[in-house]
Amino acid sequence: MKVHVTNLYGIGGTIGKAQQMVADIARKKLHYHELGIYRYSMKSDTSDMLRTRLDGIIASVSHGDIVIFQLPTWNGLAFDEAFAAHLGGYRGLKKVFFIHDVPPLMDQRALKELDQYITFYNKADLIILPSRNMEEFLRARGLTVKKTVIQRMWDEPVDIDLANAPKFRKRMNFAADVVRVLRPFVQNWSSDTVELAVTADQGEYAWAEGKNIHFLGWFHNGNLLADALRRSGGFGLLWHDDPVWIAYMKRNACCKLGTYLAAGLPVIVPNSIPEADTIRRKNLGLTVDSIGEAARQVEHMTEGQYDQMVQNVDAFAGLIRNGYFAKKLLTDAVFQLLYD
Repeated sequence: MKVHVTNLYGIGGTIGKAQQMVADIARKKLHYHELGIYRYSMKSDTSDMLRTRLDGIIASVSHGDIVIFQLPTWNGLAFDEAFAAHLGGYRGLKKVFFIHDVPPLMDQRALKELDQYITFYNKADLIILPSRNMEEFLRARGLTVKKTVIQRMWDEPVDIDLANAPKFRKRMNFAADVVRVLRPFVQNWSSDTVELAVTADQGEYAWAEGKNIHFLGWFHNGNLLADALRRSGGFGLLWHDDPVWIAYMKRNACCKLGTYLAAGLPVIVPNSIPEADTIRRKNLGLTVDSIGEAARQVEHMTEGQYDQMVQNVDAFAGLIRNGYFAKKLLTDAVFQLLYD
């Protein structure tokens, strides 16, 4: 019996990075076998072309194996369905669907497709979901897969200098594209006592003029970003203004949470995200209901309180920097299929 994990190529950003990280950990640490999937539209494929394409992807799969299918592939639901169906010819094969994102919940225009996705998810022998909130939401809408594994958090296996701890600063670091994607809370920043540091190159932006905003620069490398955040000090801010994304964050695991914690920064997160209780219980940062509340808490924070959070974060971050969340969920999935 072999265990395989799919890996997505031909796509960048957080989407590609997350799948490639999981596959890398599975391959190097657990000796799982990779099934590479390239992102491109299947609309131009004839049925024979698609079959040949799928045969090539699963050439190393045998009867009785386990395939962990990272979803979505962003090739469309039809491709994902075709891939899963193509595995049906293998006797005793077990399918694990590792759900990174649920596309209909990310775009209000696609919400009508949710039933199709859940019907597809029900073809799995086991499903890996980002949170209990997501599991409860999908089960209320028809998910019937009996065996589930909950991810909880994203890893961020960075290699950075940990010698110097983050410094106490009344600063919130926001790691996201604030130039091409407008963020109302950034544009409306009004605190004179708490600084907002954004991942953008220094420039003349109308929304930043005369405001307490600092520019960290833009980073295409995870190590460089984590190092810059650690040197910046203060807090890592996980936030969104869009109502659709606010609702989505209540159920999903956010990659940026892992980025901040791996860098060693205490975090500021909405009270509504799935891991807010973990942040409170382990004193890894602040959980708030508004940006205004966050600014007030940071303004009144003492250096002693901050340093205690930094110590707690650095201890917890060993899990994230060393890929333990991925290793646990990938191992738990196999145990549930073959032992439980």
